[in-house]
Amino acid sequence: MNKYFSTKTSIFVFASPALLLFTVFCVYPLLPEIWMSLQKHDGFRSMGFVGLDNYRDVIASPSFWTAHKNTYLIVGISLLLGIPLSMMLALFMEVQTPKLRRFFKSAAMFPAILSVTVVSQIWLAFYEPNWGLFNSILKSIGLESWTHSWLTEKKTVMPSIGLVFLWQYIGLNAMLFYTGIKTIPKSYYEAALIDGANFVQVCLRITIPLLQNVIKYVLILSTLGSMAFYSHVRVMTAGGPGDTSRTVVYQMYYTAFDTSEFGKGTAIAVIFIVECLLISFLIQRFIARDKLEF
Repeated sequence: MNKYFSTKTSIFVFASPALLLFTVFCVYPLLPEIWMSLQKHDGFRSMGFVGLDNYRDVIASPSFWTAHKNTYLIVGISLLLGIPLSMMLALFMEVQTPKLRRFFKSAAMFPAILSVTVVSQIWLAFYEPNWGLFNSILKSIGLESWTHSWLTEKKTVMPSIGLVFLWQYIGLNAMLFYTGIKTIPKSYYEAALIDGANFVQVCLRITIPLLQNVIKYVLILSTLGSMAFYSHVRVMTAGGPGDTSRTVVYQMYYTAFDTSEFGKGTAIAVIFIVECLLISFLIQRFIARDKLEF
């Protein structure tokens, strides 16, 4: 029986329903979009086949590369700050008493379940240059020279929006790490304590190595979620000032709907999909390749 189920034919038979559904609902809908990206299209009708001209025009546009720079800035904030902070928060929750742990778990998830519009409006009030929370605090402690118009200055607008995104989803990632920590057998920690390991050594030698599959999942989730960053920008700055805070997804929306160049907008979407697939492949290929068994 085991020999039969381990053959390539049987694997294909059992996987074919899921593969069929994936093809119908994920792959097939992309084909009309790829075809549209090869045309001059206004969203209602095609005005002729233009081949790769849309892709050439998109790549030659400075706004396209500004959007990429902003997108990967958000990805960097999410990975370099978000994942370590999420891991620290998960480790912090693990060592709390049950009552405090329940409180911190609820507090960690609260921002993630809020609407992006609600979160953005709250932070718009924080960033308001005249009476906003941040500038008011800086003025009260004598640092008025540090105040900024956070969402209208080119140097501060993207870090400011990135901070909002980081705050909203850091708790969600922490809960994923916390769930992974709870699956690690207690016997590993007991053996480490008998050997005299301290908290930091236990984290570095046991917890983090045994969370590699969870870390890979959070890495993919955070990266692709950051790549699709759009709603916060739409609510907080509408891509401004100018095109300074546009991301790739916002640039795609702006090109398709605000300028009615659906062919170019779809070309941006196709490029974006290829980038996401490539990043997912690289993470799957090089991160946590060994299967762990407790």
